[in-house]
Amino acid sequence: MTLYLVPIVEGQTEVGCIERLLQRVWAELLVAPSRLQVMPASRGKRDALINSKHPDFRTKIEEAYAKLDRRLRHDSSGQGLLLLLLDAEMDCPAELAPRLLEAATQVRSDAPIACVLAKRMLENWIVAGASTLAGINGLPNPLPARDRFEDCNGVAWLEGQLRSQHRARKYKKTTDAKSFVGAMDLNECRANSPSFAKLCRELALRLQPSETPPLAETDSGQEPPSP
Repeated sequence: MTLYLVPIVEGQTEVGCIERLLQRVWAELLVAPSRLQVMPASRGKRDALINSKHPDFRTKIEEAYAKLDRRLRHDSSGQGLLLLLLDAEMDCPAELAPRLLEAATQVRSDAPIACVLAKRMLENWIVAGASTLAGINGLPNPLPARDRFEDCNGVAWLEGQLRSQHRARKYKKTTDAKSFVGAMDLNECRANSPSFAKLCRELALRLQPSETPPLAETDSGQEPPSP
């Protein structure tokens, strides 16, 4: 069985690294025996994707569904998933994500849809799993201590570390995130970031009943997981 996944995103970071991140979660954390194929993302502007009344919200859901439907027509045994993956920024993921999921489901009630919001931004996931990034792609070695994984500004933290080594070095969303996502510690990220743990659970739900993922409980003692 193949799971065909179409991401719906709003940022350069996600476009550049989402496939690598999802493939790593699928293979390394879930140890899924089935195949995951991440299809080209449907990208829209955040203002539209967080506003279910904006015409582009429906357009992007329909666009992603059309990609998925075309692929599933050629693989009757495959499964499909539309993944709405956005930065929460200053919004509360626990409040915004359910509203977006409900609105997306109203657009395509016949499609499996999941909605995950990275608390603040996807770069916060990188910070949450950064213990394995010391010396990687221009980061210092050792890295300074980290905390407030989901409350800090992830982009600012990464750029600050890069500039500590080379003053003119800037964080490049389209290339740096891909390198960091490929080397970050996924287990650590899941333990430090409830919103990333939510992504892992959403993917685990798409496993076949016989495929039991080794998902440890990582949310105890933390704030409730973000939808």
